[in-house]
Amino acid sequence: MYDSHSRSVVCLGDSIVRGQVSTNFVNLSNQRMYKYGFHFVNAGVNGDLAYNVLMRLNTVVDKQPDFIIILVGTNDVVGALMPRMARRYRRTKRLPQLPTEQWYRDNILKIVHYLKENTRAKIALASLPVLGENLMSTFNKTIPAYNTHLKEIAVQEQISYLPIHERQKEYLTRTQPTGRDFESKGWLTIGLLIRHYLLRQSFDTISKRYGYVLVTDGVHMNNRGASFIIEEIESFLLTNR
Repeated sequence: MYDSHSRSVVCLGDSIVRGQVSTNFVNLSNQRMYKYGFHFVNAGVNGDLAYNVLMRLNTVVDKQPDFIIILVGTNDVVGALMPRMARRYRRTKRLPQLPTEQWYRDNILKIVHYLKENTRAKIALASLPVLGENLMSTFNKTIPAYNTHLKEIAVQEQISYLPIHERQKEYLTRTQPTGRDFESKGWLTIGLLIRHYLLRQSFDTISKRYGYVLVTDGVHMNNRGASFIIEEIESFLLTNR
């Protein structure tokens, strides 16, 4: 049980936040930051786009957290670039329209406005991580545009911006400039689930087998990839406590 002086941190987003097919940075952050009086709530939902997060903000507001960290948009990028995935997301996630970059920006801005109006939380927008590790791929050339929207909103709304993608890109540039592409067929994720939950292999072992250094299946984080998120969260919280 947490004492009355502990400060709650809601991490809001998609499967990268949820941590079932990715190193669970929320749990690891909770372990690291508990000694400073923080406790974490995982509000990640697998497959969510920014619109889906917007539709469930009442569950966050009900908790009246002290801090909110938002990391969502990977599926928005995939949907905007791949018509097949866009149609799937629209059906399975009940979207009112197909994903676009502008719609992503609009939804993020609505999320921030709603949370500012209904909580006293200090808010941080995390930039979207790499998709695959080929920095010259269409996906990784597109993500910076989405992150520019996040950065602009952070400045406009006077909230924090966590440069996850920027740090991962810098790391890959130094260590593995020609990394493996993101593949959207899903077989890597299925294999990841089998290897992790049935064969009990670690995310780092699976990542290495697939030829990645920061991600497991091209999307989700291994320990090294998650470490950039954890470090940025820690810096944000300790600076604003």
